[in-house]
Amino acid sequence: MISAEGEHDGLLLERDRELERIGRCLRRAGQGHGGALVVEGPAGMGKTVLLAAARDGAEGEGFRVLRARGAELEREFAFGVVRQLVEPVLAGASQEERAWVLEGPPGVAARLLGLPGRGDGVAVGAPVAPDPSFAVLHGLYWLCANLASERPLALVVDDAHWADGASLRFLAFLLPRLEELHAALLLGARSAEAGHSQELLAALMMDPATEVVTVAPLTTRGVATLVAAGLGVEPEPQFAAACWEATGGTPFLVRTLVEALREERIAPVSASAGKLQEVATATLGRWAMLRLVRLGPDAGRLARAVAVLERAELDQAARLAGLAPLVAARAAQLLVRAGVLDEAPLCFVHPLLRAAVYREIAVAERAEAHGRAARLLAEAHASPARVAEHLLATAPAGDGWTVQQLRGAGREAAARGAPESGAAYLRRALAEPPSPEVEGGVLLELGLAEFSAGQPDWHDHLEEAVESAGDDTTRIAAALLFANALGWHQRLAEAVEVCDRVAARLDSRNAEGHLVLEAMTVARGLIDATTAPSLADRARVLLVRARERSAPSTVLAAAAFVAALANQPADQVADLARRAIAPGPRPLPEPGDPASFPAAVSALYCAERYGEAQALLDAAVTEAQAAANGMILPAVLAQRARLALRRGDLTAAEADARAVLDASGRSPPLVNGLLATGVLVDVLVERGDLDGAERALGSLAADLAGTSLTAPVLRHARGRLLFAQRRFGEALGDFRAAGETATGGLALSPCWLPWRSDAALAALAFGEPDTARRLSGEELELARAFGAPRALGVALRAAGLVAGGQRGQALLREAVEVLAGPDTRLEQARALADLGALLRRSNHRVEARQLLRQAVDAAHHLGAGALARRAETELRATGAKPRRVLLSGLEALTASERRIAELAAEGLTNREIAQTLFVTARTVEGHLTNVFNKLDLQARTALPPALAAPTRAVRA
Repeated sequence: MISAEGEHDGLLLERDRELERIGRCLRRAGQGHGGALVVEGPAGMGKTVLLAAARDGAEGEGFRVLRARGAELEREFAFGVVRQLVEPVLAGASQEERAWVLEGPPGVAARLLGLPGRGDGVAVGAPVAPDPSFAVLHGLYWLCANLASERPLALVVDDAHWADGASLRFLAFLLPRLEELHAALLLGARSAEAGHSQELLAALMMDPATEVVTVAPLTTRGVATLVAAGLGVEPEPQFAAACWEATGGTPFLVRTLVEALREERIAPVSASAGKLQEVATATLGRWAMLRLVRLGPDAGRLARAVAVLERAELDQAARLAGLAPLVAARAAQLLVRAGVLDEAPLCFVHPLLRAAVYREIAVAERAEAHGRAARLLAEAHASPARVAEHLLATAPAGDGWTVQQLRGAGREAAARGAPESGAAYLRRALAEPPSPEVEGGVLLELGLAEFSAGQPDWHDHLEEAVESAGDDTTRIAAALLFANALGWHQRLAEAVEVCDRVAARLDSRNAEGHLVLEAMTVARGLIDATTAPSLADRARVLLVRARERSAPSTVLAAAAFVAALANQPADQVADLARRAIAPGPRPLPEPGDPASFPAAVSALYCAERYGEAQALLDAAVTEAQAAANGMILPAVLAQRARLALRRGDLTAAEADARAVLDASGRSPPLVNGLLATGVLVDVLVERGDLDGAERALGSLAADLAGTSLTAPVLRHARGRLLFAQRRFGEALGDFRAAGETATGGLALSPCWLPWRSDAALAALAFGEPDTARRLSGEELELARAFGAPRALGVALRAAGLVAGGQRGQALLREAVEVLAGPDTRLEQARALADLGALLRRSNHRVEARQLLRQAVDAAHHLGAGALARRAETELRATGAKPRRVLLSGLEALTASERRIAELAAEGLTNREIAQTLFVTARTVEGHLTNVFNKLDLQARTALPPALAAPTRAVRA
């Protein structure tokens, strides 16, 4: 596929091994097994030439090639490398092609990034914007998937060590998804020079899916070949060896040395070997400047201007150099002919050469040149990021224009899903420094950008923003944003202190401000065991206030959540939550809004109004995706994952949990990470993948001892894992610890966490029957008072197992009956298996077989492999031989298959379904194949009537 011969002027000398590995990567991609390859090595080793050969080879095999190159000055230019990759293909597409490629999530990404075909991009005037990272990454992935579905795709990025962080995050996001695409990712990088992107580049290179090819220096024979080609005479062996010593076998340095030898008229003979050291020790910079002197002063001025701009159109470089257009054109022609610059746009032929010229410019002169470059670009209406690149290289001078430009660039970067770039611009704005009237706004924007990027200074800057606010309205907004950020990182006591401190400074007549802050204080403080006791009275006041028909939604939502945790009747909890959500449209919350929506949805979830909660969360996910709200999207996905787990939809629960954990290449806020990891561990335990569950705990194991209400969710999940591993004493310890944290946070109700039931079963297995009876009795009493079927069924099952005998059978039968609804089939299957086992031990084998077969069928249907195997073991113990279940009809479909079938029946394509559910197209294809087999269908048009048909199941 790729040859060392041809149009690369012998620059692929001794590179056959590297070319073969690149060719193998492209061949696999062409066969539908995408992958990544990094060409790694020091500067001057020929990585660029290898990638050029790869591009030529890929194009020859019918690949669509997207190319980009990192630039040292553009490291903070958000998605700059991504733009280079995709803008040409979008700009060159027809209107129809562009509409198809950008349909759905790619269109959202294109709008946010201002790509061709989707208008002028986002508005950046708002002072605080949500983080759209996930929407951009998700959309860019589907843009690549769409392009790769037409013909194989090769993404080639040179100088990836200088790529901006946002682009590297996208490449890291793409990497694990490449396997299902006809696509190859080829990178050239100097890993030692990645700077602040070191971790992202290292993650790309260390990923098991990435092949790393390290380019070695040339041998002495290879150096001799280049010398002979450059001087026209075969060098003598001693001379060739001296050339290798002087250059280390680096091809670029060998060619540079050869050019100097030619200019100095040094013959390649042994007698000249001693002169090589003198020539070689002259720095590349001195050699480069000597060449510029020989080309004349105009060429030197233009070259220095291009070194400052890094990449520039001729008119831009001419203005910065102070040259007339015709003079600049002649100078550019000289520089191109001399092999110093490439044209269209003007840039140095090699980064080493640009660095050499740039270093020869005095530091103060560089800073002044970058300042002039920024103003020239701003006058030419360049993007805020292009202007800001140069302002980053200037010296602080208290200039208001500089602060304004950097703030604009920061807002644009944050709005386009690159908060790390936004934070870099805003830190520089703060160092300028801004005027006192502007400083508070800069601090607020900087704190939010750092929070979104996962950078540690967000806390100090948001705290400063609160303190420096000039009026109550601004101070409340900053306090709410700060409290939410603290809450997402489980620093809830600090969130309470911030809200109370600001409330104490408010005018007593500002009733609305006090109420909003109080709702935030209770909503945040009540979910932490260290602050909840001191807020109990204030929570009760909120509950009283919520009885007023005029109570605002902030109060109603907080009160609904308080009522759920306090085990007030489920009907009352649901009523409060509905009232909180009912007034008018439900816009997605902004980062500084009170936590009304998540509190109300959590209350509906606790009250087991699963259909209502599902509808709200589905709408919120769709809206967050369309609005590119990457701060809210992980939060609602985490809630939806937990809801799916409660409903027994293990596939949907896992998909949403993994979407949270893998969303943007950054670790999610701790609260979302705890919830999503807890769901994932529970799902894997249900499936019997205990090793996978152990791995899923990962780095969050250190947060199990947290005092918030989300920490015990993960601790409870680990307890279930330990129980499945038959480590009953350790499981009991985890369940008790989870319970202590939950009740310390005033979460008495089993609707939040049924820890007593699980602890009772662990105590029973561990030989502590009295403890088991006490715990199961407590939970059963609470569940009957709460009045929701799942909570009651779970408690009845545990109480039945602890009681045993006739009373145990009665409790288990009641559990089976209570859990008969469509949303509690997994828990009912568990109760059926336990009742069947108890009846078998009582020698009621006929009924036991019937119940155990039901449990096996349901467990298989739900994908609960561990339960299915346990029920099959009990069934065998009755003397029956478990028969393979041949499921057909709607009853045979798993929850995820049913969901995908319904979307297909609505007319969505596989691609649209995959985009909606955050899965790959291949996953959708696999599920639909199962649907067609189970429903005995031949065409998608048969899906609507089939989904409305009665269900059936038969046995083999």
